[in-house]
Amino acid sequence: MSNSRTKNATLNIVFAVLLQVVTFFRGLILPRIIIPAYGSDVNGLISSITQFLAYISLLEAGVGSIFRTSLYKPLANGDMYGVSGIINEQKRFYRKIGVAFVFYVIALCFIYPLIAKTDIDKFYIITCILILSISTFSEYFFSLPYVSLLSADQKIRISHIVSIVYTLANIAVSLFWVSLKADIRLIYLSMCLLGLLRPLFYTLYVKRHYALNKKVACNKAALNQRWNGMVHHLAYYIHMNTDSAILTIFIGTVMVSVYNVYGAVIFGIMNLVISISNGVAAGLGNLLTTGDNASIQRTVNLFEFVQGGMATVLYTVTAILIIPFVRVYTVDMLDANYIQPLFGYALILAEVIYCFRFIYSTISMNANKYKETQLGAILECLTNFILSLVLVLVFDMGILGVAIGTLVAVLLRYFYDVWFLSKNIINRPMIKAFKMLFISSLISVWSIALCKWIFNYDSINSFVHWIIMAIPTALITLLTAIIIYGIFYKDAIKTLFNKITIKRIRR
Repeated sequence: MSNSRTKNATLNIVFAVLLQVVTFFRGLILPRIIIPAYGSDVNGLISSITQFLAYISLLEAGVGSIFRTSLYKPLANGDMYGVSGIINEQKRFYRKIGVAFVFYVIALCFIYPLIAKTDIDKFYIITCILILSISTFSEYFFSLPYVSLLSADQKIRISHIVSIVYTLANIAVSLFWVSLKADIRLIYLSMCLLGLLRPLFYTLYVKRHYALNKKVACNKAALNQRWNGMVHHLAYYIHMNTDSAILTIFIGTVMVSVYNVYGAVIFGIMNLVISISNGVAAGLGNLLTTGDNASIQRTVNLFEFVQGGMATVLYTVTAILIIPFVRVYTVDMLDANYIQPLFGYALILAEVIYCFRFIYSTISMNANKYKETQLGAILECLTNFILSLVLVLVFDMGILGVAIGTLVAVLLRYFYDVWFLSKNIINRPMIKAFKMLFISSLISVWSIALCKWIFNYDSINSFVHWIIMAIPTALITLLTAIIIYGIFYKDAIKTLFNKITIKRIRR
């Protein structure tokens, strides 16, 4: 990458990681104070409604990433007329979704109370739906086009900073209202009202830093790959939301609460890892347009090593410590069985494979290969949905069934994306990706065996004790990774070291 691309990618990654760390702790703090105060059923209800509201984004058809990739060229050329045409089209498109969202929320108010397995009053459910819909509506009507512009211009860190402040404010507001034993709806209403400040900030920032022209005709050509992008968007939302929907309808919102206690940790780690992909996405898109194959290969190798290594270390530690953590975390949550080790391990394995797969799909998407890669997305969607339903309804596997469905679907998509990237984008041998997966698996197995041999994790009975055990566990896993990666990935480590050293010298 050029110096400017490297600098922007670094800043984006730093703030993306900070955002995911803050979001991760929010995901741990809120259930810990909400479940004891309001119960697992209410916590599961809020999580479930949030997931159902997210389905409206299926109407977006994945155009967010399509708009972003279409902005790369005019931004690189300083063509603000072209940028304005794309942004105006994006505004027009998202406001149509905003209007559709209003009707979707009305429909949800009638349908959701009928299909959700819960003992909570219907009026209570409807008010929760209306309150939680405020943030999503404001995003579609005001925020998303500007966030897309910042992302394409390698300034997504601005959006991350706004989200960090918003997330910290959410935590503070929640702690305040829970301490007063307020109605949980008041907590989420306060959060949503705070969220209305975000579109105001984006509007002011973009107005000051970009000479956009509202009178430029909408560039409808930017949506040429809309339907191809929709397939990828659908795959993502089935991956993230199908499990909660199946649990809500066929098992109950209490089990959604169990799912989300594990998800707070496991998906938090996933978001932290793929923040690397999101941070370098615009830089990769810019680099791919240059056709400099040598630079592209070096960047992809480094990208794979950093994100793959990060996923390996973090998820290995998570696999070792997840059950002791949940046992301590839910010690006073007696209205549901939160100790589900097989489910936890299956979900961890699914998400670590997802993080590896995301490396290769990120490169393909930023090469604008939406249509060409939609077969893999379709396979993932169908496998996840159908297999999860079969395992839950036919084999009565409950929460474990949805995790296995996700795992098998993600694994199929992983092999497809590795194949497509190697054969159609950068002519990269597939063995390189499989080598990374194998070496990372070796690190995980060795680290888990070593830590289990040294420590007795069943003895953990407090957060302090958990932290005391977590520190050496993380150090052993990290040391194991450094040694084994050092043997098999000397060139990547050398390249990474040189980049860090050069930056320090320039400073």
